[in-house]
Amino acid sequence: MINPEIIWCLLGIVMLLAELALPAFVILFFGLGAMFVSLVCMLWDISINIQLLIFIASSILFLVFLRKWFMNMLSGIRSKQKIPALNIDSNVGEMAIVIEKITPSNPGKIEFHGSPWKAKAASEILAGSTVVILKQNNLTFEVKLKEEQDTDNKNT
Repeated sequence: MINPEIIWCLLGIVMLLAELALPAFVILFFGLGAMFVSLVCMLWDISINIQLLIFIASSILFLVFLRKWFMNMLSGIRSKQKIPALNIDSNVGEMAIVIEKITPSNPGKIEFHGSPWKAKAASEILAGSTVVILKQNNLTFEVKLKEEQDTDNKNT
């Protein structure tokens, strides 16, 4: 027969792994309770009834006293990692080079800041042309041929 400390330790490991899959942040403390019972079983030979009582009591105590501390600790880590807000409009007016022909019916690609991006335009634009970014919609830029932009500026 398998020793009770091994059974409790395995049960604790399974619960700790289950916590990774379920974000409730409760199973962790039952896993800690099982590991605690495993430790107690290594030190003393106790009956299954006492083991279950220790498991329930220790799990509830861990949950009541440690959950808030863990939550504060984890929320502190998250709050320190501020992610700057993405300003999509910051690219408007910037220049880019067409690397794949753009037609009104078929988006092409532009190179902007060293990376390829999907782009669409109201008119056909050939590869190698310089374009001006008019708008950004998620990962697609709406562009206009630079000469058209220059013409628009002269007319105003």
